[in-house]
Amino acid sequence: MNASFEHLTEANRASWNRIAPSRHGEPAEFFRDGGLALEDFELALAGDVRGRRVLQLACSCGDQVLSWSTLGATAIGIDISDVAITIAQQKSAVAGIPADFRRADMYDLPPDLVDLDLIYLSWGAICWAPDLNRLAEILTTRLRPGGSMLLADHHPIWEVLAVRGENHLAVSGDYFGRTTPRPETDNAKLPTGARDTPAPPPFNAFIWPTSDVVMALLTAGLRLDAFTESPSPDIYSGLGPTAAQLPAYYVIKATRP
Repeated sequence: MNASFEHLTEANRASWNRIAPSRHGEPAEFFRDGGLALEDFELALAGDVRGRRVLQLACSCGDQVLSWSTLGATAIGIDISDVAITIAQQKSAVAGIPADFRRADMYDLPPDLVDLDLIYLSWGAICWAPDLNRLAEILTTRLRPGGSMLLADHHPIWEVLAVRGENHLAVSGDYFGRTTPRPETDNAKLPTGARDTPAPPPFNAFIWPTSDVVMALLTAGLRLDAFTESPSPDIYSGLGPTAAQLPAYYVIKATRP
């Protein structure tokens, strides 16, 4: 990454550290009792992960990592926020579920994270990537042959539309923004912990068209196995019934031959 992107990353890290204590996720007891913080379609696409090495990028407080571990995976989670990683480690210890949590940047992964069976990115990871092609290249080299990337994320259409009332939307961002960082100013787009607060910390994200995401993975040498776009009306809170007619998230699975 260039120096300006590194500066943004560090600024974002400071903001994540500020809000991490408010991002509790599920309690440790939820996982101790066998709970899973994964969607059914994610489980179906991932397949049987028993004995597999699974890495989650931008793992936050660790809920999905603990879920993969519960399913029998050797689960690793990285996050840019050292506060979030500490919370995840504490939750893992209380739940009694083994998981390897580390503070790291997705562009500078620890050298031992290789021969991975699954790299998982979910619900707000790609938007923090300033260089999509470089990220795809890095992650591809960390997969074993036959290993896959599973990505489930907010749709960039949602990223650029702001709800102004029932059946009323405004364009608040550039769908083709790509490497131009976008300050998050729309309350609905702010992360949990910053949303609905009088003075949220600053965040700068990147909007990547879904076509760019797909092509970055293909260019890096992965095979596209699945690509779907789906509605989730709740994410367009206040829009009304027409929210079901808009894409809210997309899911991609791509495999290293």
